[in-house]
Amino acid sequence: MSERYDVIVVGGGAMGTAAARNLAMRGRRTLLLERFTFGHDKGSSGGPTRIFRYAYHATSYVRMAMQARPAWDELQEAAGEELLRITGGLDVGPAALPRAELLEAAGAAVERWSAGQVRERWPSLHLPDGADIVYQPDGGVVRAARTVQVQARLAADAGADVRQETTVRSVTPEGERARVLTETDESFEAPVVVIAAGSWAAPLLRPAGFDLVLRPNLEQATYFSLAPEHALPTVIDWFTDEAHPPYLVPDPFEPGHFKVGLHMAGPPTDAETRTFDPDPVRVEAVRRYVRERIEGAADLDRTDTCLYTITPDEDFVLDRVGPLVIASPCSGHGFKFVPLFGQAIADLATGEPTPFPTDAFRADRAALQAG
Repeated sequence: MSERYDVIVVGGGAMGTAAARNLAMRGRRTLLLERFTFGHDKGSSGGPTRIFRYAYHATSYVRMAMQARPAWDELQEAAGEELLRITGGLDVGPAALPRAELLEAAGAAVERWSAGQVRERWPSLHLPDGADIVYQPDGGVVRAARTVQVQARLAADAGADVRQETTVRSVTPEGERARVLTETDESFEAPVVVIAAGSWAAPLLRPAGFDLVLRPNLEQATYFSLAPEHALPTVIDWFTDEAHPPYLVPDPFEPGHFKVGLHMAGPPTDAETRTFDPDPVRVEAVRRYVRERIEGAADLDRTDTCLYTITPDEDFVLDRVGPLVIASPCSGHGFKFVPLFGQAIADLATGEPTPFPTDAFRADRAALQAG
């Protein structure tokens, strides 16, 4: 016999914990199931930091990022601790000026800078003379694993049944309800099941009738240190490589530390069989970049791996189909939206209007269909 809930959330990463918290706050009897532990390093939500930025390639994303800022403020107030710190953010190279135009159109603050102005503000940071550089003062850094842990705690405080180390074997739609079966043969049932399982989502969705193209990639970031008095902004460097731009994320919660990676440069992988060993070629490419761009940086000899769950169009999946809500705000750029998307996922589960349009994120769009 199945235990019944109002909503079951499968996946306790950034999006799943955000959704569970919002659902529990609305008085829904909510079950949150996480196969590992909250804030683990095996998926997409672990590690110390993620970029927060308004700068984007499309107005819709700029506006969502601007909506996410007050949602972060609300989350921090509820948590009683700081999860987002503003550092300012730079976009460098060919993609910078189009992003500046979109920021201006959305009413966000933005400034066009020279490499000399950057060196004056951050003497350790040496960007190419003549490169287009855009400064966005609202850019910053969020605490990644800590945010997941905080949201799980707040979900439990609001009444959610929160379970770690519980692996879901299957999710089966049954008319107007859905059944969730775990590997230990526990059975749960609800009118709505949210699948927010990241790189484990596609294998769960396929038997439920959704053969979506959600490709896990094995990504990595390498860590460095700098004298704490030489604080850095976030940087996305389209000048160096527009296809796989280097990105720099300082850790303002641990002054002097920062990480650098190459966006979407890793190979496809499998969440179950992935390696945790970094690619030495990409490590050396990042070290070379740091030697060229950041004066006085020391190599911490540490590289973390993580998973991107990539859609072919790099847009998110956020949709309700029957008793399932499919929540894959992914492709390596979703974390900044976490508390806002927690609201939206809860809205889809409860049948309320979402805080932003979701038509572009439908599960039935052509780009996601396999074969």
